[in-house]
Amino acid sequence: MRKSSFLQTLRPTLMASLLALSCATSWAGRDFTPQSGTWIVSSEINGKPGRGLAIDVQGNTFFMQVFGYEKNGDATFYTATGQMQGNSVTAPLMRYKNGRSLGGPMQDAVEDQSVGPVTVSFRNGLKGTLQFPGESAMAIERFMVTSDALSVTNPLAQQGGRSLRLFTLDAQGQPDYTTRAQLWRSDDGTTHLSWVRPAVVGTIDHKPVFRCDVLPGTARMKCTPRGVQMPDVRPADIADIESLELLFVGFDIQGVLRIGGSHPHTRTITGFDLGAALNEAPYVEGRTSITPVQHHSYLASNFGYGPACQVTCYSSITTNILMPMNGTWVVEDELTGKPGRGIALDVQGDTVILQLFHYRADGQPTFHMGSAIYQSKGAGSRASVATIPLRQYRGGRSLGGPGKAAELEAEAGNAIVEFYSPPLESGAIDRNVWWTQGQLQLPGEPPVKIRRLQTDVPASFAERMFGDWYARSNEAVTRFDRVQGEGVITADGKLLCLPVGLTPGSNMSCGEPDGDRWLSHYSTYLPDMGRSGPFLRLRDRFGNATGLGALD
Repeated sequence: MRKSSFLQTLRPTLMASLLALSCATSWAGRDFTPQSGTWIVSSEINGKPGRGLAIDVQGNTFFMQVFGYEKNGDATFYTATGQMQGNSVTAPLMRYKNGRSLGGPMQDAVEDQSVGPVTVSFRNGLKGTLQFPGESAMAIERFMVTSDALSVTNPLAQQGGRSLRLFTLDAQGQPDYTTRAQLWRSDDGTTHLSWVRPAVVGTIDHKPVFRCDVLPGTARMKCTPRGVQMPDVRPADIADIESLELLFVGFDIQGVLRIGGSHPHTRTITGFDLGAALNEAPYVEGRTSITPVQHHSYLASNFGYGPACQVTCYSSITTNILMPMNGTWVVEDELTGKPGRGIALDVQGDTVILQLFHYRADGQPTFHMGSAIYQSKGAGSRASVATIPLRQYRGGRSLGGPGKAAELEAEAGNAIVEFYSPPLESGAIDRNVWWTQGQLQLPGEPPVKIRRLQTDVPASFAERMFGDWYARSNEAVTRFDRVQGEGVITADGKLLCLPVGLTPGSNMSCGEPDGDRWLSHYSTYLPDMGRSGPFLRLRDRFGNATGLGALD
């Protein structure tokens, strides 16, 4: 089906519930991690309702929710959980029954049966193959929401400025150069990419070195040098840049750098979208000039400043679009260690896709899904929200059955999902982790807390921190691989991090040690599922790269 219409007809598959699984560290690390969120069977894109997948890979643990149909046409779902072996996994495709229905009382489900093995193999973080029981292997791909509408949330038609963190990878797939970049659009409609690096202490070298154009029909942007001298801090082998191609997929950036000169070659790029800001025209109230600011936030929230006064007062008021992590979510109160309901959440730009996996009143598994605009709750609010109409479909393709489109069966009412960043003065240590916590109200039910499901749960502080990270404090990639006391330290001994008690704004202490004292030191907070402002994970403790791999 056409991808634009897929938003209206997407189908879910969710978990009953999942016990957290640990992974063995002996397996070889992957060069990518499949991106969590909604995936589709490439051959079933025909503009009509069909089957779909909600895939979630954490470490070496694979979890998939499949939304499809029974032979009698009823909507149903299955789940598969297993350990990745390299880039592939084979696991039983499970069916559950007798769990909680929409608006019904709390009730655990029970395992019904395995309908056979399912095998999934990935080529990179966005494409792969899938073989259901009784079917041939089929190509699958990450479902991507694209638009050419100007917006602060849309890097392909950027309003305001967007911050990026980019890394080039060497032949072994290890980061060997990093830069902060800024994506912005000039008044004539041209998109530019600037590399932003410290030039002299207290200054910023901000050079608009690329002109960028969106490749038609894709989420890719090709950037070419504009003749401006490049910063001389780059490694010599990437000095002769011919072009830079970037693919934006939510928080992840995938790309390729093409090098000319005497040794033409290409380099893989990986990176993170740090968010965007748009300053609108100021207005005056009394003595105060107020600037409205729109923020699109993956990592850091901003709730305005001021008023700061001299002769005139200046302040800002913000609208915040807080981006949660895509993947499997669960209702906190329903985490009983037994099968139950599940949620698949996928937020891309200003669009949210929600899939609810639950049970009918007669105990049979079913799903509802919907999509809607995701936006700030209002100027000055610390929350983002979406009201999503939930729909049920029937009559689509069953496992092993012939290709068949589904049709709308019923409207179930609206689900309301909300993410919030509490103020620092509230004492909330998790003020900046809206990406793993939120609130959901389903039709006929009260609002409840939801949480990003962790299928790979580190057993200790050290396991949580082992791996390769980008450390903002020194703008470098570092590897935590040793335990020292209660904390972890890098092999060169230059960075030590220790857990500390929960205090407003910090729960981890990091710095360069010198015996029993610090040469340098700062307080920060533990990355939540590999993400924080001070630290961004590049490889997990098993050696798996967290990026999307080489660009096709």
